[in-house]
Order: sequence, then structure tokens, then C-alpha cells
Amino acid sequence: MKVIHTGHIGDIIAFLPLFKAIGGDKLIIRDDPGMEPMSGFKYQMLEPLLKNQGIDVEFNPYPNVVTIDMVNWRGYYQNDISLTDTQARAMCLVDPHQGFFEIKGPWLEVDPDPLTKDRVIFNRTPRYRNPTFPWCSVHKHFGDRALFVGTKEEHDLYRDQVGEIERYEVPDCLGVARAIKGSDYFVGNQSSSFWIAAGLHHPLLQETCPGCPNSIIKFERATYCLDGNIDFDSL
Repeated sequence: MKVIHTGHIGDIIAFLPLFKAIGGDKLIIRDDPGMEPMSGFKYQMLEPLLKNQGIDVEFNPYPNVVTIDMVNWRGYYQNDISLTDTQARAMCLVDPHQGFFEIKGPWLEVDPDPLTKDRVIFNRTPRYRNPTFPWCSVHKHFGDRALFVGTKEEHDLYRDQVGEIERYEVPDCLGVARAIKGSDYFVGNQSSSFWIAAGLHHPLLQETCPGCPNSIIKFERATYCLDGNIDFDSL
């Protein structure tokens, strides 16, 4: 079953439970003319992770004969439902107005990175922020176990606004997934790294954007902080 998709990295990772549910075997990614392009760097970052999952994936900007066309999935978007549910509604896998897709377990599997054993992976991007999230307290709680995964610019901003943290460089999303899998815990905001952690069902704490909580996937030891209050004993 061939599927065309125009989402960004997090959108596509959130789509994978649905891709598996329909028995997808070919994923064709292309740019959405109204959005920042996926071609180039972003696709190159995502491709190794998808291929590692056994998915036949390619970037192709030209028309294809497909079974499912996800080009217009954003027409079902709502701030208060997950990106997975948005796309399930667009596909009519659930009621297109009020349905929710049941995720029964992890949908990503990778080999753990042995170098992140006993560490806590941090990721903090500029979008989907929550001013009440106590980053400084979280930083202090995890201390020297914290390890930052993200771009140099994201790392620099974290150091300027929160505190010193070691950066762990990885080549692509597969490297991010392996780093998270090898670690004890993940802390981050609503980003592609979060979606990787969710896909692994890895223990995590999310800085949840109160105006756009569109990245909540409930599973054991997944904590979503909307009001700034954290029970550190439960982490």
C-alpha cells in the first residue's frame, strides 16, 4: 500500500502507527507548497530512521499512483488533539469529527546507544513553549546525568537561558532514537525528538504548550506538564 505524505518530521513519526495499521509498505514524502519544505536536510535527517523500521521511503515531488493521499491532512487539524488523531480522522480510520485512534504500544524500535546508558536526554526547541515549565528546577533535578540532543543553536540557547549541559551530537533521527532508547529518561517540549520518545514509549516529561497541546500520547511513565507543577518523586 503506497501513501503520499506532506508532513514534517514530527508529523510523519506521529503518522507511523496509522501507516502500520493500514499495512503500508511504501511512503512517499513531498513538500507542502504552503509549509517549510521537507526536501533536503529534514528529509535526510528522517530517512535513516524510517528505513531502519523497514519502511520503503523516498522523497518524490512528482505525481504518483497511491492508495492513500495524505496531502490535505492538515484540513482536520485542531490544536487540542494529537497529530496522530488528526491524521487518523483525515484517513477516516476513526470518526472524522470526534474519533480517537487507540495506540496499543510502541511503534518504533531501535538498538540502544550504549553511550547514553544511565543518562537523561534533554531536547528544547524554540516552538511550542510553556512559560510556566520549571526548566531550571528540572535541570537541577537531573544534574550531571542530563545530555542535550539538538542543534548547536538549540544547545546554545538552552545554556544561555537554563544552564550548562553537555551536548551529544548525533547524525540524524535514527541517532536521536538510539540515544533516547539507551537512556533512562527523556525531557523535552513538543518536537520531533519528543515524537521519537513517544514512538519508543520511553519514560518522558514533556513541556506541554497550553495553547496547543497537540502532542500528548498516554502511556506508562509519560508525564505532560501544562501548569508548571511537577512531582519530581514520580519521575
